[in-house]
Formats: sequence, structure tokens, C-alpha cells
Amino acid sequence: MSVYRIESVVDSPRRLSQAVIQITDMLNLYRAELARILGLQCGDIGSLASGRKLIDPDTRQWRSAQLLVALYNRLYDRFDGDGPSMCHWLRADNPGIGVTPLLAMVDHGQLENVERLLVTGHIRQPKG
Repeated sequence: MSVYRIESVVDSPRRLSQAVIQITDMLNLYRAELARILGLQCGDIGSLASGRKLIDPDTRQWRSAQLLVALYNRLYDRFDGDGPSMCHWLRADNPGIGVTPLLAMVDHGQLENVERLLVTGHIRQPKG
């Protein structure tokens, strides 16, 4: 599948829900990975993909979906729409976060840090 920049999707539940499913396909993510990134159940992702369910505004899932779209667009811009390079960056070890960006998002809930890494090259270290 080819990749393309996602534009103007944060204005409606349907468009945002469709965008995260498209991103999943374009970045070769598993639906279970998307579910963990957004804080949903795997079955919810099937319902999003079929259009039976939409991401609700003013929820943590909505904010995570918006952040995922922003991350995807930054990744797209950084690699000039080169899909294989985008997928490689997500799956390559990154010394800034100690794991691959994909694992940081899926297993460690660090979507915001991965997006920040794309913007600034740095992540926010946890306090304590």
C-alpha cells in the first residue's frame, strides 16, 4: 500500500476513526497494536474498521488518535512520504528511547514521547 499525508481529520469522529485505520494499514501495524496505542480493545478496532463504532470526542482515545495522526504526518514529512523508511524508523532501535518507537508506543504507552522525538529529537524523561 502506498502512503499519503492525512489532512483535516480531527474535526469529526468518523474522519478521525477512518484515519487511524488508514494509518494502521499504511504503517503495517497490527490491529492489536493500534488498540494498545489508543487504549481500546482489539474488538473495538474491528468495529472502527467496519464503521460500526467511532472514536468518541473528549476521551483519552480521541486525544491519542489525534496524536497518532500528528505523529504519522510528522513521520511522513520527515521521510518525504517514503513508506518503507517510515516503517523502518518505527521498528528500528532508537537510543533516545531505549527501544523501537513502535514498542515504546505499544508496550510502554509512550505515544507522546515518540511524537516529541520526531519533533525535537528528544524525549521527556520521567521524573523520579
